[in-house]
Amino acid sequence: MNLVDANIIVTGAGSGFGRSMSIYFASQGANVFAIDINENSLNSLQDEDSRIQIFTCDLVNNETVEEVIDEIFSINKGINVLINNAGIMKNAPLVNLLQRPDSRHSIDLWNQVIDVNLNAVFYMSRSVVNRMIRNRNKGVIVNVSSIAARGNAGQTAYAATKAAVEAMSKVWAKELGVFGIRSVTVAPGFINTIGAHDALEEKMLANWVDKTPLKRTGEVSEIVSSIEFIIQNDFFNGETINVNGGLVI
Repeated sequence: MNLVDANIIVTGAGSGFGRSMSIYFASQGANVFAIDINENSLNSLQDEDSRIQIFTCDLVNNETVEEVIDEIFSINKGINVLINNAGIMKNAPLVNLLQRPDSRHSIDLWNQVIDVNLNAVFYMSRSVVNRMIRNRNKGVIVNVSSIAARGNAGQTAYAATKAAVEAMSKVWAKELGVFGIRSVTVAPGFINTIGAHDALEEKMLANWVDKTPLKRTGEVSEIVSSIEFIIQNDFFNGETINVNGGLVI
């Protein structure tokens, strides 16, 4: 699929990977439909590139997801790419003896991460794919995972959601291939983003960089180019692209 022929929905488009890929894909001629919960971030994105159409949506609310997807398909019935990029990174061990009064992993934190990183991917995909099939649109679902899916200490909820996303992606590759719809995952390592610096102490991030064979963090542009490859290669399906500089957890 050529980018100039692509009609792309990007979640979490207000910042980070989502913002960069929205701007890049629009510059390459794609029709980009940007979704985020942060209206101000979306307005800023559209100010940067007026060709991008923006939609405010709380992805953990399935009814709101359905409404927004209905609106997008009413504008362009030819949607053929969904990039499930929205996510949050929250760190917590299963048990923290220094935490009082309850040393156990927070249930509220668990539910929050599951909602945003897993349930939202499910809600978006079931809604978009259903309409793609009815409209006989061939295309691809791209799910953003993480190196943490292999199991990173201190990230019980985050790692669980990313491993689940990779599993769902493989299931969908098998189910949807008959309709000409591919399903692929990108699993970034430690990338130079504001989110990574906010979620990890600088000393910890430096330690991961030291363990990375390339001795650096990745750049957002390197994730965007990986997703560009996925969109353009119509025979690439059911796999996870690990973009991590050779780091193994």
